[in-house]
Amino acid sequence: MDIQHGPKVLQRFKTTHEPLVKTLFSFKNMESHCESIKPIFRQLITWTPPKEGITLLELFGGIGIGLKALLQSRMVVQRYLYVDIDPTTRQVAPLKMMELTARFPPQFATTAWKVSFIFLPFDTQLIQNKHLELLGPMDLIISSWECQRFLMVGFGEGLSDTRFGFFTDMVRMIT
Repeated sequence: MDIQHGPKVLQRFKTTHEPLVKTLFSFKNMESHCESIKPIFRQLITWTPPKEGITLLELFGGIGIGLKALLQSRMVVQRYLYVDIDPTTRQVAPLKMMELTARFPPQFATTAWKVSFIFLPFDTQLIQNKHLELLGPMDLIISSWECQRFLMVGFGEGLSDTRFGFFTDMVRMIT
């Protein structure tokens, strides 16, 4: 961007995106879109993970950044289940699991993830109660989802993006 056009571009960005950003990140807007999880916003959750390790379900797992964050915080993962619809990330994810096993061997053994990619459908919309019942109790469900809805590259549609429906899939699975 050159100096002559910089202020115009910045002004155009502010005009088109500032209202969107204010709308997306206002608590009132989030609360209205997340009525089904309203109690979560008002309750302090205290939890101590089991010493032998947790069973973790990562929805929209991508390359396992949520898992990596938990391992970095010294959490032991005894069983890890992975869901992601994107075929490219599903190909990369096992390589990432090997890397995390090598980096955090006492916390994330190969046995924790060897069946991670076969238990559940890759599409969250296809996961049914019968799948979750077969898995048994889970200690923690985490999720990362498409960030493009909030970026200019992804059309900046925010919460009105059709992919936001995946959030409701996550809420459905934890309730």
